[in-house]
Amino acid sequence: MRECPRCERCYEDEVLVCPEEGSNTKLTLPGAPLMAGRYLLEKRLGRGAMGQVYLARDQNLVTRRVAVKTVRPDILSDEDMQEGEAIARFEREARTAASIRHTNVVDVTDFGKSPEGVFYLVMEYVQGETLHHLLRREGTLSVQRTLKLLRQVAAGVEAAHDEGILHRDLKPANIFIMQPRKKNVAVIDDGIVKVGDFGLAKIVNQAIADTSGISGSGPASRGIIGTPEYMAPEQMQMDTKLDARADVYALGVIAYHMLGGRPPFSGDLTQLVMQKIMNQPPPLSGLRSDIPPEVERAVMHALEKEAEKRPASVAEWIEEFESAVGNDDDDEGEKETDSRVIVMAPVGAEVYVDDERHGSIGRSGRVILKSIAPGRHVLRVSRAGEIDDERVIEIRPDSSEQIIQAVLRPHPSGGQLTPSRGGSIGGASRAGASLPGVVMCAQCSSRFAAGVKFCGRCGGRVFLPVSDAQGSQGGGQGSGAGSSIGSGIRSVVAHGTSGIQCSRCGTHYQAGTKFCGRCGIPIQSAPAAQVSPRSFQVVCHNCQTPYPAGTKFCGRCGIVIRT
Repeated sequence: MRECPRCERCYEDEVLVCPEEGSNTKLTLPGAPLMAGRYLLEKRLGRGAMGQVYLARDQNLVTRRVAVKTVRPDILSDEDMQEGEAIARFEREARTAASIRHTNVVDVTDFGKSPEGVFYLVMEYVQGETLHHLLRREGTLSVQRTLKLLRQVAAGVEAAHDEGILHRDLKPANIFIMQPRKKNVAVIDDGIVKVGDFGLAKIVNQAIADTSGISGSGPASRGIIGTPEYMAPEQMQMDTKLDARADVYALGVIAYHMLGGRPPFSGDLTQLVMQKIMNQPPPLSGLRSDIPPEVERAVMHALEKEAEKRPASVAEWIEEFESAVGNDDDDEGEKETDSRVIVMAPVGAEVYVDDERHGSIGRSGRVILKSIAPGRHVLRVSRAGEIDDERVIEIRPDSSEQIIQAVLRPHPSGGQLTPSRGGSIGGASRAGASLPGVVMCAQCSSRFAAGVKFCGRCGGRVFLPVSDAQGSQGGGQGSGAGSSIGSGIRSVVAHGTSGIQCSRCGTHYQAGTKFCGRCGIPIQSAPAAQVSPRSFQVVCHNCQTPYPAGTKFCGRCGIVIRT
């Protein structure tokens, strides 16, 4: 079977080029897209430590869509096991997972092995989003909303415990939120919550699990026995018998993440093991100021290092958490106040909302954004030499704090900027290639730096180059504005080589420029002895940013400065 790397659709081996995207397909699984003669794989939904997940159509029930999870062959092979022992364990655990029947649990409906040797699990297809994606978009949730979601998660986990089944890998990515099709179904505002992947952590090769739990740090070793950020300390120790309190700990970490914006511990596998075994989790109140002390105590109770100090069951802990939250069921959506969003990131990172700079991260490790209009915005956090964290966030109108933890990873090219980020092709620096372009929103005519995807004023997604937009308006005034912008850009080129350079994108500017017109960061000026002080004599009429006399182009919003 072949897949398109862009649209991730599945094709027969004969299809070398994707008819939708026009890109070359690549081999992914042995055999045809029709798995075991019944499940027609249509599109890859995701990739995990155990294998890949596909959206498929059950050919016996043509209208029924399912999710098929394939299992990596190396997980089911071990030279220390007798032939067929690992396969028998896979079948045993698959049957165990299929035995759970509950509204808040993703059903496992079938399993098997294809003629080509691919092991697979067939599960209920949940249409919606994971808690992981919800937290990435909103950062933190209110206490009441956290309780409403966790009630359903706890109900599903408790149903599995009643059958003698531990989850072992509870995390936001395994919690699915789906919207009901019928309007008369009484559910919470977010929809029906379902917990997936029950018992699948036991399917993995035990020998691999033992070694990876000690020294592994890559993506595979971090996932095959669970996700270290959410695992209980006893899961990281060999020959330790697990019980329901391991899942209680994972629920406590999820609650901490929902309220605090991140798990209590982070780092590589070795750091996580040491922190969890030796340290107490940092107080939740250190991340967020509006969490009641009773709620914090309930969450921290589930995060005790010693299992015997935690609540004995999930039902006992969720009852404690409900009691701490209380009965304040006021509709949070009716509280209209100024938003308060805290962006946490490494020191030196720059924070942009809808391509407008909102500050840099100092020693506190955070930037507080206030008075941002409720709705969806594009948040970008960037730092030189690292890959930007760019995501769509949703600002809520309620008064609760939202905390968003940015994740920056080292750039694979060693910190060199790509052409799309302002770098040069083939390493050659060209003044013309680094000029800041300007585009106009086709809906409200707001102007932004070229490359934006989302209008911060009206939400439009269609942008026109300024010269084209002005020309389409007709009349001498439009063409005159276009000419003025052109002359302003030529002025930058004329003085750029002998002036100063932006440390992030490499764009050249006149001496005395203090703000990069391409990426928005402050520009380090030359020493005072080399640059004579100049008073601010012109102001951009659009954003009110002051500039030295003679400046023709606003480095913040990209329009001509009227003198």
